[in-house]
Parts: sequence; C-alpha cells; structure tokens
Amino acid sequence: MAPKTSLERPSRRGLFGLAGVLGLLGATARPAPAAPIPPAEARVSLHGRPIRVVDLTHELTSEFNLGPGRPRISMEAIQGSGAAVGMNLNRLSLVEHTGTHIDAPRHFSNQGASLGEIPIGDLVVPLAVVDLKARAAGDSDAAVGVADILAWERRHGRLPEGCCVAVNAGFNPLAPRTPGALARRQTPGFSLEAAEMLMKARQVKGIAVDGLSLDIGANVPAYPVHQAWLRSGRWGIEGLANLDAVPPSGALLVVGAPPVKDATGMPIRALAIF
Repeated sequence: MAPKTSLERPSRRGLFGLAGVLGLLGATARPAPAAPIPPAEARVSLHGRPIRVVDLTHELTSEFNLGPGRPRISMEAIQGSGAAVGMNLNRLSLVEHTGTHIDAPRHFSNQGASLGEIPIGDLVVPLAVVDLKARAAGDSDAAVGVADILAWERRHGRLPEGCCVAVNAGFNPLAPRTPGALARRQTPGFSLEAAEMLMKARQVKGIAVDGLSLDIGANVPAYPVHQAWLRSGRWGIEGLANLDAVPPSGALLVVGAPPVKDATGMPIRALAIF
C-alpha cells in the first residue's frame, strides 16, 4: 500500500457542487457582466433573473487536523490496475465532525435521526444571518442571545418558517489561537436561552455557526445547546465560511449532506442562493 500523503486542496467542483444544484433548477450559467467574481461566488441566470450563489464551505484539507495527536482527516493513494490508464483513486479517513460539517440529531441522541434519515426538505431552507462580529471581536465566547434574535426580527421581520439561523462572528477556525485556547475551544455560538426560544417560539429547523461549536467555548464539554437542540430532532452546522457575502435575510441555504446511513454528521457543501 502506498504511504500516506498530505491531503491536497480539492477543486471547488464536488458531488454537491453548484453545477448539480443549478442543473436541477434548470439554470444556465452566464458570464459576469461587471466586476470579477470572488472565487467562492458564482452568478447565474434563472429564467432571466440574476442569481448569486455563495459557497459557505471551507476547503477540507489536513489543516483541519487541529489536534496533531488526534488527526481528523487523512488521505492515501490506492494503487490498482487502473493506474496504467491514468486512474487516480484515494482512500479518505475522517472524523464525521470536521471541516464545515453538519450535526445530525443522532450526534447527541441514540434515538435521533441519523444523517441519512434527515428529509431533503429539511436541508433546503431560508437562511437568516445574525451578525455577532462586533461583540465576538472582544469576547471569543460571545453568544447569541434572545435579545439578538428579537433585534434581528425588528429589522428584518419574523424569522421565516423552517429557516436556519446562522451566527456570523467573523470566526476563522484555522486562525492561530492564543496558548491554551484550542484546548478550551474558545469559540462564539448560541446561548441555551436563544436555542430554547428558537425551538419553542419559532419554527426553526437548523442553527449554524462559523465557529467550532454550536455551544460557546466556555460551555464545552457540557454542550447544553447541542443536547437541547439536537435532541429536539433538529440539525446544526459548524464551521461555515463567507457569511459576510450573504444578506441577513432573503437567501436560501442548500445543505449538500450525503445521506450516509447511521452517520451522526458529515462534512458538507453549503451554498447560499439569493
């Protein structure tokens, strides 16, 4: 067997890439009319209407091996008869919860739905983005509270039924941390009070963060938000990217989650369309 190699950065094409999504929608890609398009963004036309697509996914590389003693992802080349005709084939080994990934209810409940059991209608939902950057800049454990949700609604109207509420804390999971911070997993997230409000008073299907955890770092490893939210039958996403490029309201979130039987989570391709 060939020795393990470093995990190369993949192309932006993927199983759940933009081409497949737009093919289902019947959209036809057209050149951008003006300024250059950022690498994580595409612009298409659907029945004459301009549509923007923003990739909310970090590239999945060995940089996500955040703990050297506990690698979360690795790749090795597989040599076979196809090599003679130019075939490339790799064996991928990963922890379900690495990179930009989804937490299925099964993650914190033996009786909860696994990733393969989440209905596709629960993975294409309106997206509401709550900006937490100012507070998170001075507090790595900043949490979205009930007041933040109500303030968002005063500006944008009531949360859409069946939406995903995402926290934009300006967090980069691959940025260097202060000594000891990684062990404590300092990261912005949701307060338990906000999660309970979204469960009991709003018809929200998912919550998401650009940080490392739905729970703030100070609440790890008790995970009160994970426990309450996932055990209610809902899903969460951790490690989103490019939320600054998405409007606070009006976008559609497409969660490209492979329906793996019995999985508690999996790296995903998340797209915002608006």
